[in-house]
Amino acid sequence: MRFLRQYLLANAGLKLLAIGVSVLLWATYTAEPFAEVGFQVPLEFTSIPTQLEIAGEVPTTLHVRVRGRSALLRRMTPSDLTARIDLQNRKEGDSLIRITPAMIGAPFGANVVRVSPAEFHLNLVPSSAPRAPVG
Repeated sequence: MRFLRQYLLANAGLKLLAIGVSVLLWATYTAEPFAEVGFQVPLEFTSIPTQLEIAGEVPTTLHVRVRGRSALLRRMTPSDLTARIDLQNRKEGDSLIRITPAMIGAPFGANVVRVSPAEFHLNLVPSSAPRAPVG
């Protein structure tokens, strides 16, 4: 018991100062307001099968609404957000692509709340470009 009392009371002034500084930092951080900002984010299609290509009109950018601390959002740029659609297992023909906020990559502390358009049609057709010889 004596050891515990000595351990807790040793440098008591410094311990109280550390707690005070911690509370001050916490209060400053939590007092910062939340904000919501919109970004135009380029849409990236990955893993397109080699024998297929995208045909028709598809969006090239998405409008993404992001919520977070205002200091974080002031520093953010559209390049901090990623919108990737993986087409690896897609077959030839028309398909409906749905985009949810969870599919958008955002920095820590920023939450994607809305994506527009949330869905669009994608038409994959056989590639008409000649293939270059490999080797």
